[in-house]
Amino acid sequence: MLNRFVQSSKWWRTEVSAEIVLSKDGVGDLLRLLGERKERSFFIMDAALKVQEKFKPLLELREDALFLFDATTSEPKTGDVDSLVKAIQARTSEPDVIVGVGGGGTMDLAKAVGICLKNPKTAAEYQGWGFDMIPGVEVWVVPTLNGTGAELTPIAVLRGPERKLGINTPCVAPKVAVIDPQLSEGVSKFNRFYTMMDCYYHHYEITRSKTSEKNAILDAEDGLVLSRNVLSRDLSQYDLGTATDSARASILGGSSTIGGRVGASHAISYGLSNSGPTLPHSVAVTISMLGLADLYRGGGYDETLKFLAINKLPVPRARDYGIGVSQVDKMTAAALGMDKLWLSHFGEGWQKTVTREFVRDIYEKIVAD
Repeated sequence: MLNRFVQSSKWWRTEVSAEIVLSKDGVGDLLRLLGERKERSFFIMDAALKVQEKFKPLLELREDALFLFDATTSEPKTGDVDSLVKAIQARTSEPDVIVGVGGGGTMDLAKAVGICLKNPKTAAEYQGWGFDMIPGVEVWVVPTLNGTGAELTPIAVLRGPERKLGINTPCVAPKVAVIDPQLSEGVSKFNRFYTMMDCYYHHYEITRSKTSEKNAILDAEDGLVLSRNVLSRDLSQYDLGTATDSARASILGGSSTIGGRVGASHAISYGLSNSGPTLPHSVAVTISMLGLADLYRGGGYDETLKFLAINKLPVPRARDYGIGVSQVDKMTAAALGMDKLWLSHFGEGWQKTVTREFVRDIYEKIVAD
């Protein structure tokens, strides 16, 4: 099974800038390639991985060449990027490559640090689109969660002082992605399930998008089949076949995002995420999908409930993460700023539907649930 994965021919259509290395020894192949191609590496690794035997070779690196990121407390913040950039610039020599090892948050942090090392402004000042940026320090990534798609995307999503939004530029895309489905073995059922839910939502929304490119939609359609199959299984225990399918779906999630655009559930999720510091993005999108029954009933709404039931997981609520009525105005303002996502869902003239009252009503239902 793993041999078939490693020997697979290209199954995505969208052109990606990353060199994709399909591996059955992810850490070993990473260190081998770095030894052959790069002199100075700086690693950003999910702190949860330090207790897993397969990642111990990375812990033997020089102390000043490794930063352990605690992805359990929060997704990466713009302040995390700025602090790391300063620390790296204070070293005697700048690294040739930043290596992100972990889930989507850790990879996004690595991508943001890489680009900000070569650009003068703070990370918060680059949140959005259309900034004049030069290529940063090269970034390599090794996903240890299958489904985020962050191993390929030209986006580094960050929590900022005012909003949660990505640094969106082709310059932020990784140069090398080492993909080994075995590296997700230590992931909890919760993370395994919700990361694949986010993968499903990316594919589902891109296939319905009014602004996505043809190849992106075709990749998303294939990814939708894979993610549905994975989520229709009991994910309580790690299974190599399921992990391999998840890795395939994640690569399609990354490739489809390059030419595709998500929609309404992601627009609503950004308001939720910015109001709940401990609310994972994948759970925020799930809450959003369930809050948009009028838009997604008969599709994503019903399938979300089905997947939760198969895996015997409770329906997530905004109140579980301390989000209530007092944050509705803030969330409404954040969601109204997601022009590209509303355009993707509704098409031209989306402003006629997506009024302040429309968005506020959605959040009022979500916090009351």
